[in-house]
Amino acid sequence: MPAEYKKLFLKPHEEKRILDGEFWAYDNEIRGSLKGFLPGELGRLCSSEEMYVATGYVNPLSTIAFRVLSYDPDDVIDREFLRRRIEAADRLRRDLRPDNACYRLAYGEADFLPGLVIDRFDDTFIVQITTAGMENFKDDIFAVIAALAPNAVIIEKSLAAAREKEGLPLINRMVTPGAPREKVIGINGVQFRVDFLKSQKTGFFLDQRDNYMLLAPIARDREVLDAFSYAGAWGLHARCFGARRVEFIEISGDYMAQARENAALNGFAAEGLSFVQDDAIKVLKEMSKAGTRRDIVILDPPAFVKSRAKLREALRGYKEINLRALKMIRPGGFLVSCSCSHFLGRDDFIAVIQDAARDAGRRIKLIELRGQPYDHAVLLPLFQSDYLKCALFHVY
Repeated sequence: MPAEYKKLFLKPHEEKRILDGEFWAYDNEIRGSLKGFLPGELGRLCSSEEMYVATGYVNPLSTIAFRVLSYDPDDVIDREFLRRRIEAADRLRRDLRPDNACYRLAYGEADFLPGLVIDRFDDTFIVQITTAGMENFKDDIFAVIAALAPNAVIIEKSLAAAREKEGLPLINRMVTPGAPREKVIGINGVQFRVDFLKSQKTGFFLDQRDNYMLLAPIARDREVLDAFSYAGAWGLHARCFGARRVEFIEISGDYMAQARENAALNGFAAEGLSFVQDDAIKVLKEMSKAGTRRDIVILDPPAFVKSRAKLREALRGYKEINLRALKMIRPGGFLVSCSCSHFLGRDDFIAVIQDAARDAGRRIKLIELRGQPYDHAVLLPLFQSDYLKCALFHVY
């Protein structure tokens, strides 16, 4: 028997997009007022003609007024429902890469769990909740993880700006009492010590894990510049693959200290490594004007595009850093350029780098364009789940 959830109704002809597989209904698509709903309250979405469309949760405080959890009218949204979804997501990852202990276990809508991200580092689970609907199930989510892995260490890093739009406070805490907040993880044979409470996002950028391997055939005996280096993942991979010299540029003192510690953790000698704590955009400009030369430049900046309205401004930023990098690269060298902004599509991303190359007086060949790994799979047609671009260029 279907669960008894309050109903909300779409305006005429607004249901097709959701029936075709999209997960969100916006406030301007809803008929009437949502004042009778509490943030995160479960509801049954219906068409203007009162046909059932989906079950999900409602937030009258958000522009995204409804998020789909199920298209089955008989589904009851409870701990058992979440257990099935989370276990299915984990099983898929383990089936695809049984040897991988560090992966994104749950990726929001792409795993039919809107508002929930879980990154798994062996027996450490980092949980990020971004919506009021998932916030209401927080204790159930923790209980499901504890049952999935009896020795689980659970950490909540719910720091996304989206929480503020949902009327939620930011949270950064240990859920498992007395558990260690740090862990050494292995990524492609490189070791990283992660302090989960002090790190960005969910602790480590697992989405670039496979892309770091682009450096394996090209780094040996090269001089490498890792801009926006965070905890040093790109540069340390380059060093592991035989780079002669690696320079890290990172504005945060905490993250620069992590990069130094990770270099020592891997036994990399200080000779051939340099660490510059400064604004990467400023330093790239100064280095290119000074005629500095490098064999490989890696650009992996934070998201420049936080909204569609800021796209034009962000394109100028992407062009500037790529132009400066291209001016520095020796003929025959390589540019690795990345963007994690879903508002910037692949075609525009490549076009802005091509424009930068033209202004820098360089010719470039696109060797490979990559995106997200298997554990960040893109759910179609939800374009927001497709965000990562990572391009390798040969520079002449």
